[in-house]
Amino acid sequence: MAASEPAPRRGVSSSDDALPPERGSLNPVPTGASVTDGTSAARSQVGRKSGANRLFARTFESLSIRDYRFLWLSMMTGMSGTQMQMLARGILVYEITGSFTLTGIVSAGFAPAMLIGSVISGTITERVERRTIIQATQFGQVVLALSIGILVLTDLIIWQHILIASVLQGGIFAFMMPARQVVIPKIVGKKLMSNAMSLNSAAMSFTAMVAPAVGGVLYGLIGAEGVYFLVAGLNVAAIGLTGLLPKFPPDPDAPRRSILANTAEGFAYVRRNRALMSVIAFVAIGTILSMPFRMLLPAISSDVFDASEFKTGVLVAVMGVGSLIGALGIAALRQGQRRGLVLIASAFVSAIGLAVFASLPIYWVAIFVMIFMGVGEAGRFALGQALSMELTDDEHRARVASLFQMTFGLMPLGIVPVALAMELYGAERTLFVLGIILLTTSLLSLGLMQRLRQLG
Repeated sequence: MAASEPAPRRGVSSSDDALPPERGSLNPVPTGASVTDGTSAARSQVGRKSGANRLFARTFESLSIRDYRFLWLSMMTGMSGTQMQMLARGILVYEITGSFTLTGIVSAGFAPAMLIGSVISGTITERVERRTIIQATQFGQVVLALSIGILVLTDLIIWQHILIASVLQGGIFAFMMPARQVVIPKIVGKKLMSNAMSLNSAAMSFTAMVAPAVGGVLYGLIGAEGVYFLVAGLNVAAIGLTGLLPKFPPDPDAPRRSILANTAEGFAYVRRNRALMSVIAFVAIGTILSMPFRMLLPAISSDVFDASEFKTGVLVAVMGVGSLIGALGIAALRQGQRRGLVLIASAFVSAIGLAVFASLPIYWVAIFVMIFMGVGEAGRFALGQALSMELTDDEHRARVASLFQMTFGLMPLGIVPVALAMELYGAERTLFVLGIILLTTSLLSLGLMQRLRQLG
């Protein structure tokens, strides 16, 4: 049930308007002013308050649904662990190797497995009960975090161990995210799907805001192993929250094809749907060009600012603030509000942020820039995901969700060359060029992707 709106207040009667102020009133009407003027101002204030309340209720509407709240909380709990782990992994690998390239390879290690896994995860999601898939992937996160924590604790850790864990995590995410995305419309319905997915992104942004700062502090206090054990505990909590959801069995009437034929039909569906293809292609391009910055941020922060773990965590956290702002803004959008242009604008924001970060390598300037980087990232991820699900029919939603997930499997196409360029030319120069390339690509998309530009 949607959150109820506050009932409008009753207006003042005409007879009341005509009465003069009482003698000795604490609020006499100034000379030349009428009582009606004061009443109109009061009504205007009430209208503004009720308008703000309506906006708030509309932004968080999906959270009024019980099952969505549990799904949302389980995702936020698990993603808090993932955000801590990403920060700890980047710092740990850079401490072990001192290399941008190896840090980039490990950070991007999950992408190939995600790319390959996403080819089949859509079909698997259509044929297996979805709550079971989500909980199995959460359990896999527990096992990986415990394994790395024990290796660090026993001083047996090498960077190759972290790479293997990163690869396996990519395979886990290839199945987790499509299962979650398919469950959302079943819980909230198609009307609230965009709102629910934007709130998912807002929760992820909130964890990106808080968890890295907490992880940075804990890394200094309890070490990498302590952070990884905490990550395992958070995913155990996520399993418990997901267990409160009902089961989501597959459609028994869905057509039965081979995995290869089913996947090929999903690609054909996207190719026929030009607007959907434009959304996925734009998000893929933005991911390749902008995600290297986020994935390499621990190494960039250490190299450019000589920042401590805490200062690096602050940068990631402030980027999370920007992501939260962007995601909540997108959650308030509805159909017909030129969302295609908002999606394109998000890439412009990221491009300008990269150029400013590289041109003014000052820590306090970087903190300010992180807000805009977060806004741009939220625009691409939250709105791109919501639009892709809206543009897809029920039969193809799981496969399209897996194809959308594949865009993140393309990250090595950006991360590895960027990491190599940083080794050769330095972080600042590389990031400036990357920002110019993203800006140019955004301008071309604005001119050439008419269907994307016209999406409401």
